[in-house]
This record gives sequence, structure tokens and C-alpha cells, in this order.
Amino acid sequence: MNFDEALKIPRDMEHREKYQLIINALGSENVKQCIPFTEEELKEAYKSDKFFNNLSLRRWHLAAGFDTGRYGEKCILIGSRLTNLYWEKCRVDAYSCSTGVSLLKECARMIVEGV
Repeated sequence: MNFDEALKIPRDMEHREKYQLIINALGSENVKQCIPFTEEELKEAYKSDKFFNNLSLRRWHLAAGFDTGRYGEKCILIGSRLTNLYWEKCRVDAYSCSTGVSLLKECARMIVEGV
């Protein structure tokens, strides 16, 4: 089951709204603990890129539970605190690396923006 099915997310829901809904279902404090950067690093990075593309993509991938190799040449599920939350909180067992990275980055934006 994926998040759309588990949380009955409408297909036309806006990206940020969708990921904020998932973060709230997982517990924002729980997701916050999975972010692989400090709040200071996030605030500094946000100044020049609100999508955090200026921070290590490999660290985002690992925190999302995937090893993508040093140069992104593979994508292997290794699991993480975040992927454990998916099952514990929502009974979700179908997800991708990009879902995890999107959740982490949206949670990071929520922190920096004070949402």
C-alpha cells in the first residue's frame, strides 16, 4: 500500500499539501529527526535554494533509506528510520527514494519557514 491509498490522497492535491499531510500522519517531530542536516545547515542552504538542491543528494538518499552509490549509479533499498515510520504509522510498504527525499525536504522547508 502506498501513501495515496493509505491516506486517501486525491490525485489533484498540490505537491506541498500532499507531503505536509504525509508528514503530519508520520508525526512531524519523527520526520524531523530523520533529516540528515542540522537546522543551521538548512537555514543557510535555504537562503540560496528553497529546494535544498545545494545540499548533498547522497545524504538525502541515505536518510530516505536508499543507497544510490557515490555517483548515483544504483538505487538499493537499505531502510532507515524514515522507512520504518512508513509502516509503523501508516502501514505503507510501497514507496520510492524520491518519496522519501520529498518528505525530508518538505519537512526541512517547514522547519525553516516555521510552518
